[in-house]
Amino acid sequence: MQTTTDDSAYRAYQCIYPVYFDATRTRAEGRRVASHLAVRNPLAAEIVAACASLRLPAVYEAGKLHPKDWANPGRVRVSLKEPSVAARIKNKHHLYLLIAKHLREHPVTEDGPALRMIVRGAPPPPQVEDGKPWPRPAVPRGWKMGELLPYYSPAMTGGGVSENFLKDMMKEMGGGGDMASMLAAAAGGGGGPSGSGSSGGKKDKKGKGK
Repeated sequence: MQTTTDDSAYRAYQCIYPVYFDATRTRAEGRRVASHLAVRNPLAAEIVAACASLRLPAVYEAGKLHPKDWANPGRVRVSLKEPSVAARIKNKHHLYLLIAKHLREHPVTEDGPALRMIVRGAPPPPQVEDGKPWPRPAVPRGWKMGELLPYYSPAMTGGGVSENFLKDMMKEMGGGGDMASMLAAAAGGGGGPSGSGSSGGKKDKKGKGK
């Protein structure tokens, strides 16, 4: 497994995000496996472990975000085109099933290594005393996110969502548009508040009396 900030050499690789396996999400909210195959609190670090156990060429991108799951950073790129891989894994959906099986067999726990994977450029993970719970994220009202998130998650730093993070998220989603449009895109997929859409259309003007 490799880590990288330059994805130019890996653009043909399949991108895999934790939200694909999140049992708390619907298909419209990003889940890509059946609900009975999904898990709670999937993390990119455990997807890395799944790829390692499957002997797959993989690249871990710790800072990448899925627009419908902004609080759970990290994605994994996997190559399925190498002959040794293609002989064992039929297609992308087959890969999802194999990763989902690993995640069910290796659930993320508060004292497990997946939460504490060291990420270059991020502050060190918090020192949690034995028997103490892992810090919970600051969840904005109406937003969906896991209870167990990496220590460098935007929801775990500073006790909430910062404006700088939202700007970074907007860049991650394509770089265009204003803040309201970016939040609307996230909300539409279940990553944001429900029922927060604005009413469309222009207000009818009252006719003038004669």
